[in-house]
Amino acid sequence: MDIRRLTVEDAASFWRVRLEALRQYPQAFGSAYEEAKDTPFADVKARFSTDPGQFILGAFTEAGELAGVVGFRRESSRKVRHKGMIWGMYVDPAVQGRGVGRMLMAELLRRAGELPGLEQAQLAVVETNASAKRLYESLGFAAYGLERNALKLGDGTYADEVLMAYHFGGGE
Repeated sequence: MDIRRLTVEDAASFWRVRLEALRQYPQAFGSAYEEAKDTPFADVKARFSTDPGQFILGAFTEAGELAGVVGFRRESSRKVRHKGMIWGMYVDPAVQGRGVGRMLMAELLRRAGELPGLEQAQLAVVETNASAKRLYESLGFAAYGLERNALKLGDGTYADEVLMAYHFGGGE
């Protein structure tokens, strides 16, 4: 797998993978496929920034296919600039179990850890996603809270999210 920062040239591949993730795993994401599918492509392209504090990483197969993604967004306000949010983690089921998620997260943490003044990266994971929680814990994330009924799904059921943080060593 080749892990690299996605650029605007990758927007179509990213959006295809993102929509597939939202469609296949509606309980795992705050965004809904039914809304996202109508997003203007100009808005999709606008997600790609050259700002080092905002990026999307992609995992590419040897054949050049995008097989996994994860995003990072550093907070911009002065009082919360020491934090960043990890979003949209997804690995295609065809390559799950091969360490792709670990590679994506390790590269994300490496890049984020190079940002001056960044102290922690936060994420939310659906409580029932045991494999994702194990991955994050194995990388050094710790749970700091549980949001009950964080997501309301289309069938009227709810999903709880575990809130997790990774500390880069600049304060806890």
